[in-house]
Amino acid sequence: MFAPHQGRRVAVNYGSAAGELAACVSAVGLADRSDLTKLVLEAPHDQMGQLMSRLAGGIIAPGGARLASGAWWCGVSSERVVVLCERRQGDRLHDQLHARAAQQPTVRVEDQTADWAAIEVVGRYTDRVLRELGVYGESGDPRRVQPLTAHAGALWLLESDRKALALVAQASAGAVWRAIERAGRRFGICAVGQDAITRYALIRREAL
Repeated sequence: MFAPHQGRRVAVNYGSAAGELAACVSAVGLADRSDLTKLVLEAPHDQMGQLMSRLAGGIIAPGGARLASGAWWCGVSSERVVVLCERRQGDRLHDQLHARAAQQPTVRVEDQTADWAAIEVVGRYTDRVLRELGVYGESGDPRRVQPLTAHAGALWLLESDRKALALVAQASAGAVWRAIERAGRRFGICAVGQDAITRYALIRREAL
């Protein structure tokens, strides 16, 4: 079932929102989050540090990630940061960043929302699926990888042991989705929609 979510059409469920929520709680869910806003900010090293201090509350090291002002700020390199957020926040940040770019010629902003897919792995066994995929490297230890790490053609944002997001070009999204689904079969993975994701996030917040 599809419906608008913050102005973009998303899958709200695949037949049973309650069943999908139960899958996240007891096993693991796989969700298409391509509706998220995806902005790429580029600037010289020193200038990027100043921008991140103002916008994200601190410098973002390459491979690092910080949740600030309702968005994830992800350090691809010392001169390149990817910003991920819901559309309402994304529209505000888009305008804010473009205003800065207009004032500072060395700052560049690109909106990659339409060009990049975002695939979310969420739920109790997220870490097991990522370990099976090899996202944690040869050691299989999540403590030995950075919060933003590249693996098998995707850029992974490791938000927590129960939530991770893979950014990938739209043309490769199907192959990445299938690879995650195969890795997660023995852990009970199933496709989940926006309803389950929203409700699971609320449960996690209440548990903290």
